[in-house]
This record gives sequence, C-alpha cells and structure tokens, in this order.
Amino acid sequence: MSVSSTVFLGTPTEKTSDGFEDTYLFDVIRVYKGDLASVTTVGTLANGNGCGTSYVLGTERLMFVSAPYGVDAEHEGYSCGPATETGFDLQAAVESVYGDGYAPRAGGTPSVGVSADRSTVIGGVAAVALLAVLGWFGWKRRRAQ
Repeated sequence: MSVSSTVFLGTPTEKTSDGFEDTYLFDVIRVYKGDLASVTTVGTLANGNGCGTSYVLGTERLMFVSAPYGVDAEHEGYSCGPATETGFDLQAAVESVYGDGYAPRAGGTPSVGVSADRSTVIGGVAAVALLAVLGWFGWKRRRAQ
C-alpha cells in the first residue's frame, strides 16, 4: 500500500484503447491517500502486457495507483503487486492504515475521449495539405484546356 502514490475507491465508467495502452475514466467515491478529483483517469498496458491489467466498467473497486510512467493518464494501474487471499478484507486494511478516507475534491477529467500523438496529427495535416495542392493543380490544368 505504501508504494502507491494514490489509494481510492472508485468505479470505472469509460474505457479507450489504442491497442497498446488502455485508459479508464473513474468516478472517485472515497480517497484514502493522495489528492484526487471526483473524476480521474487510470492508464494501464493493454492485454496484460508487462504488469498491465483491466477493470470491469461499472464495478466499484479499491485502487492502488502510482504516478504515470508508461501511460498517458493521470495515474497508472498495475496487476503486479501484493496478492491477497480469498476472504481478506482489503478495505478494512486500508482504513486501518489511512483512516476513513475523505470525499474527493470537485472536478476532474470529464472524458477519456480520443487522443492522438503529435506525429500522427502532423502527418494527417501534411497529407490533407498535399491532397489540396494536388487538387488545385488538377483543377487549374483542366481549366486551362
């Protein structure tokens, strides 16, 4: 628990994926460690790569996350970590360490949306510009005939 920079109780409500990284939007219910808004994003490597994991939308869960290292989100979630046996009351253990927690502050990320990296945007703009120039030359050539 102490290696996580943030511990919270929340529900994943949205998911986007680029095939390498999954990003989940969480409604935060209770914060036990860290400073958190009522809505936040958690990224993880897709398909269980490395220590990537997945979350079931609409299912409340206790989250142990860290500052993002390999994902484009506010926090990074992992499947590698301490295991707990069946019947272990993880929330009671968290509350014994951090107390009852507190309500998250208002605000946060409204949607995980769709994002593209800078090189993709630049490439797309260049392709559209090239097509526009070629179209203009084709139009000018037909008009001259």
